[in-house]
Amino acid sequence: MEYIDLNGNLCKLSFEPGIFSVESKHVLVICKYSGKWVLTKHKTRGLEFPGGKVEPRESLAQAAVREVYEETGAVIGKLEWLAEYMVFSDQPFCKTVFIAETERLEAIALMETEGIVLSEQLLLDDSYSFLMKDKGMKEIIKKVMQHGKWDD
Repeated sequence: MEYIDLNGNLCKLSFEPGIFSVESKHVLVICKYSGKWVLTKHKTRGLEFPGGKVEPRESLAQAAVREVYEETGAVIGKLEWLAEYMVFSDQPFCKTVFIAETERLEAIALMETEGIVLSEQLLLDDSYSFLMKDKGMKEIIKKVMQHGKWDD
């Protein structure tokens, strides 16, 4: 699937692994805890799923676990690959999307975000980051809902 993101960049989304020639160095993690979506409140962008850059000598899965914890205090268990998308910006990059099971929440000192927000619904109103509102993210959320992991 191709779309233009809200920054005006061409993006390609795939629910099949290994489609893009650029190695993924970014992660996004979609998870729930006690039937609620696990979001982080970015200091300037608003509510979004946790994620970020892969550090040197770190796997995508390790980065996903670390980013969720650092941004929310959520400890995730099972992690499952869901999708990848490629952003064709001035510096093109690929991001891997995971779904995960949240085992527990811990109170931690947060540096990058204002912390965890648990939401029963994804309303995608003005409190949400623009990153949550493009066509690709809507398709990813639709796929997660179809996946059947969270029928609670």
